[in-house]
Amino acid sequence: MTKDDYRAAIVSVRPDLAGLPLTIHTGGWDSDAVEVGAIIFKFPKRPDAIPRLRKEAQLLALIRPRVPLTVPDMRLHEQPMVFSEHAKIPGEMIETPQYEVLTSPQRQAMADTLARFYAALHDIPTEAARGAGAGPKPSWPPGVEIMAEAEAILPAELHIWARDVLAAYDALPSGEEIFGYFDGHGWNMAFDHARGVLNGVYDFADAGLGPRARDLNYSSFISADLTDRLVSAYQDLTGFRIDRREVALHTAVQRLAELGEDQKSPGWFLANVVQWYDYMQSRPELRL
Repeated sequence: MTKDDYRAAIVSVRPDLAGLPLTIHTGGWDSDAVEVGAIIFKFPKRPDAIPRLRKEAQLLALIRPRVPLTVPDMRLHEQPMVFSEHAKIPGEMIETPQYEVLTSPQRQAMADTLARFYAALHDIPTEAARGAGAGPKPSWPPGVEIMAEAEAILPAELHIWARDVLAAYDALPSGEEIFGYFDGHGWNMAFDHARGVLNGVYDFADAGLGPRARDLNYSSFISADLTDRLVSAYQDLTGFRIDRREVALHTAVQRLAELGEDQKSPGWFLANVVQWYDYMQSRPELRL
């Protein structure tokens, strides 16, 4: 689609936006996002992304009134093509460098906000989530498959650690299934950097049913410190005991499984694995 195509589709449903400039964001996996004023429109990139956008709108209708953190109030348009509309949540993405300059009280406030969000989200009955279109969160491939690809990319000194991680992951008990976000990294957050406050989260196409510990690991892409604070706050709120080693294993396996991805440079994915190896080695309770 060209810029004129986007504009024509948007003006057909929102003629009041005809005179405003468009900003097109193409970095999304499923959809291109078009920002017009204070509104975000999402256009699926591929045919298989269309049902995922429909599902996301249904899931958000279930989630939004039940969580204490702002999420998109999504409206779906079927004509002249399938696309969505929601008000932009003020804020920007947050990555490791931005998190590291936060004060300790700001970090704790962010963790507490996320803990309240996850506690409310996980409290949604799984049957209600299934009724809204949620399905099982796909697991990562078996360890032997991940290792076959990782072995050619990882430094030799990390091979034993990677095999141990994958074996420990494959041996994890199935545990209780919850309805979760499964995408809570900093690229899906609207963070007010001037105030040091998390305003909201977005992109719920990957929400589904899966392990509680897996849903709590994605903030590690921002910082292990954030995940550690989040787990502590979540435990205090819910009374559930979270196995931090299991959370760390989910992070490690995700990073190993993504070594073969082509969304970013191979060096970026490798650096993620090395960084997580160093972190687990620095914590005696997480070593394998």
